[in-house]
Amino acid sequence: MRFLIINAHVPGFEGLQQILLDDVILEIAPRIDADAQILDVAGDWVSLGGVDLQINGALGLAFPELNEENSDSLAKICQFLWDQGVDGFLPTIVTTSIENIQRSLSILADSKLPQILGVHLEGPFLNYEKRGAHPEEFLLPLSVESVKRVLGDYAEIVKVITLAPELDPTGDTIAYLKSLGITVSLGHSQATAAQAQIVFDQGASMVTHAFNAMPSLHHREPGLLGAAIANPNVY
Repeated sequence: MRFLIINAHVPGFEGLQQILLDDVILEIAPRIDADAQILDVAGDWVSLGGVDLQINGALGLAFPELNEENSDSLAKICQFLWDQGVDGFLPTIVTTSIENIQRSLSILADSKLPQILGVHLEGPFLNYEKRGAHPEEFLLPLSVESVKRVLGDYAEIVKVITLAPELDPTGDTIAYLKSLGITVSLGHSQATAAQAQIVFDQGASMVTHAFNAMPSLHHREPGLLGAAIANPNVY
């Protein structure tokens, strides 16, 4: 069935627009003559649904606390986020025990909810000095071996890992994560600009909550932030 949305504000367009849809958007224009069911949105904004790459929980549930008893909350969280305009998201698991991480990964992998696009691991490979609220007793050194221990059998569902690159003495971990198809994001880090640039060259492509839990920009040491700003392929 074709729909004609009228009286809509659309990002990138001036004034009220009409949108003709038939599974996909066919046309956006100030006026469209078409045989279609009319949906008047009365001046509201119409846009693509949002994708949230870092959400630590909702409706009273933190994702590191997932278990069999509360796993039915995932469907409620998906509905809640959809109501707010979020079409897809990465549940984010902050630093906790390997047991808790893998339990949460298992439940999220089994959920099969289409809005859950994967998982973001924020930790446990973070710099102690920039750990923020992440519990120090669960921080781990950054190495291929440590990554394998944390991921266990659940590497496939992990889509993003936030880490402090300066913790890797071998320089092998970024390449290993990329080989698994995992996006590497830098955060909770004391990395210098030179250290950050090395891992950006290796394929790291994101910065987690920029300016927070990392050194500020300085004219003598631009740091992780400076390297990220100077790199057009980093988000």
